Amino acid sequence: MDCLFVREGRRNAGVGAALMAAVVAHARKYRLAEIQWQTPIWNEGAARFYRRKGTVEHIKRRYFLDTDITSQHL
Repeated sequence: MDCLFVREGRRNAGVGAALMAAVVAHARKYRLAEIQWQTPIWNEGAARFYRRKGTVEHIKRRYFLDTDITSQHL
């Protein structure tokens, strides 16, 4: 899953829960074993929401490579 979010003025109205329920229903329909997504480390509101839904958090490392300055390292 990528880029699922609820805009500021629509939060706490059940929209996020409805979206998550729809994603789970879709995954079950197609017999998917799990759903994965990520959120920035600073997004504590999203993390709280996901924890309330019973999700399991995994630590992940992300790497970015600026191709303009890395040629000396390759």
